[in-house]
Amino acid sequence: MFSSKSRAKVDLVRAAGSVAKVPIPVLRPQTEKRRGERKGVWCVCTLYSEDGATWEAIILDVSQSGARIRRRTRGTLPRIVKIKASRIGLHRFARVVWQTTFDAGLEFIAPAKKSPR
Repeated sequence: MFSSKSRAKVDLVRAAGSVAKVPIPVLRPQTEKRRGERKGVWCVCTLYSEDGATWEAIILDVSQSGARIRRRTRGTLPRIVKIKASRIGLHRFARVVWQTTFDAGLEFIAPAKKSPR
């Protein structure tokens, strides 16, 4: 392919009749386990932690039950964050379900109710 040698002729009849000695696995897509349909958006948001730390991020897609975000900086998010995106009217508490270096998956949760004293 990348050499300067002359190309060998391929016998297409012989190649079509050959059978692999080891069966080739067929990769099937996994079934969707999401509860809601995701809508692709590209919206700036801010994440807030309980101790007052903030992060700027981009919402890549959002559904009724959660969102996928991408942060500008590396780091680990706390388990519970508040996500605010004024452009799409999103002001919710969320649980961080998974996270990589820059991306994270959030599941929306109801805010914890404070008990009366």
